[in-house]
Amino acid sequence: MKKGKSKSGEITTQQIVILIILIVSFVVILFLLFRLNLGKQTGVDLCRNSVILKGNSVLPKDTIKLDCYRSYKCLTFDGSCEGLNNPEIAKVKTANEVYKNLADEMAQCWSMFGEGKVNYAGDDLTKNNYCSICSQIIFDDSLNKINEFSSGKISKDFLYDYLSKTKINSGKTTYAQYLFGTNDLEKLKSESQKNGVGTFGTIQTGNQFFVVMGITSGVSPWEWAGIGGVGGSAIAGTGIAITAVALTTPPGWIAGAVLVGAGALGATGGAIFSDNAAELLKPEILAITVNGNGISNKFMAPTVVEANSEKFKALNCKEILTYS
Repeated sequence: MKKGKSKSGEITTQQIVILIILIVSFVVILFLLFRLNLGKQTGVDLCRNSVILKGNSVLPKDTIKLDCYRSYKCLTFDGSCEGLNNPEIAKVKTANEVYKNLADEMAQCWSMFGEGKVNYAGDDLTKNNYCSICSQIIFDDSLNKINEFSSGKISKDFLYDYLSKTKINSGKTTYAQYLFGTNDLEKLKSESQKNGVGTFGTIQTGNQFFVVMGITSGVSPWEWAGIGGVGGSAIAGTGIAITAVALTTPPGWIAGAVLVGAGALGATGGAIFSDNAAELLKPEILAITVNGNGISNKFMAPTVVEANSEKFKALNCKEILTYS
């Protein structure tokens, strides 16, 4: 009698189909993991969750630490990058790509720290500024190959113009509306200085900058860079304050603030004393502060300021709430 051939070692068509499906599914999952960059996103979510936890806790605020770390990024035209160890490399070919990267960093910073809706600083007996460095960015000097930056300078005025005209993820809200509550930045600039239109300043390529935001503690707003005269003229309904800061020689700060919508009258200001004579009559708007949403705290909206510079020190941060 002829014995039948054993089929125990054979793979059936059904098993082959299942195996192919499993392999394809695994590849798709890996692709999504790389595309979504879940490692970075998890860090963002951990920070946001710790901010909300601290803000809602009945325990003293100083007993709870935020689980927030600054990120490191290099904006480069040709892929080269010097000055930071192991940063995230972002290759950019146009000015708008540079602005887009900065806009996203600023929006992510605002989102991580509660969008102005969470009091994670508490109430001190005195008014204090608590800052958070969301990201440290080096602007590689290869960016000079982009026509708009051939001088080695990136105009923050053009960046803020981009913020006011570009919608987040093609939605209905612009970056400026999300961060500052308004798109009318030109009016805010002009109101910051009675005797001349202010500027948001410039970014020098080859240097490192922070994307930083902050919160005030206490019951009254603390003027960012609050040394010197403070005044303002009201623009009803916006709830936005602008702080214009001027650097003198020897180093010192003269602050002129416009408290928009706060009923303040009068205005003070100053000129930036720099190597560029054209900027002498244009005070730099270092920070824009916004009212908290449903809370009494004031917030410094995310801003781009040179790392460890005199301008950064002028923000008078009592404490940095992010880990390096």
